Amino acid sequence: MQDDRQFEKLDLNLLKVFEALWQQRNMTHAAESLHITPSAVSHAMRRFREILGDPLFVREKNHMLPTAACERLAPQILEALANIRRALSEFTAFNPAHSHQRFVIAMQESLELSVLPALLAKLEVHAPNVEIVSARLNRDTMVADLSNRNLHLVVDIGRPISPPVEHCLLTRDNYAVLMNTQHDLRNSLSAEAYLNARHITVSNRIKGASVEEIALQQLGVSRPSLWRCQNYRAAAEVTANTNVLLTLPGSIASALADESLSIAALPFDLPALETHLYWHQHQEGEPGLMWLKALVLQLFA
Repeated sequence: MQDDRQFEKLDLNLLKVFEALWQQRNMTHAAESLHITPSAVSHAMRRFREILGDPLFVREKNHMLPTAACERLAPQILEALANIRRALSEFTAFNPAHSHQRFVIAMQESLELSVLPALLAKLEVHAPNVEIVSARLNRDTMVADLSNRNLHLVVDIGRPISPPVEHCLLTRDNYAVLMNTQHDLRNSLSAEAYLNARHITVSNRIKGASVEEIALQQLGVSRPSLWRCQNYRAAAEVTANTNVLLTLPGSIASALADESLSIAALPFDLPALETHLYWHQHQEGEPGLMWLKALVLQLFA
């Protein structure tokens, strides 16, 4: 009877707040993910603690650490919420032509050029009212962001990752080199000339090797870059007006090449750059998201 009375005091919002705090381990971040105030999170957790008779989380500096009882309880609550969401999403069929659903896709800025134009052109025809937000990817919070639905899909280079995040190959791309059409190396780019040239690279990090520099290092080749910027379109503009070389995925090189830029083959045999699509297992029952995922995979098949 006591358990029944406890259950009657519960409402779904308490479980959603618990889920957010479990994922974020911070009152403010949990509130932001739910679009409520930190005081509302605090009030909800106080009610939940009173119902269960356990602190559930204890504060340590800026973090909320789960108690042993919380550790035992959390997997079951998270699974129950996932089942509820799955049941509700399956209850209503997704109609892309009439949907106003909003999807957030995270990717590095450097990948937008190879993904968004084709995707948005397709959506304009088949799902004109579906809202797409491209967000900058933070790999440190990617799993949590997919879990709490701050993100719906992620496009990133292929890397090892474990369930509950799933992924599959989206594209496989060989590297190419862009240079201005008046460059001395436009007709013949040897390995020696490539290494002696000035280079620009694209990376969201302020230091450390870029993707192609890491691949070259694995061949025992050192090719530092003089300049670094955040997206390929800006790098291409610099390349068109200077004597630097820009090494980039071939599909992006083809999209950027114009009368001011020439494409050359990279004089090193690097492994193809793999781009993967990532999503969370708990979202696999959501028709809208699965439709979007299938569309993305179809576009790049």
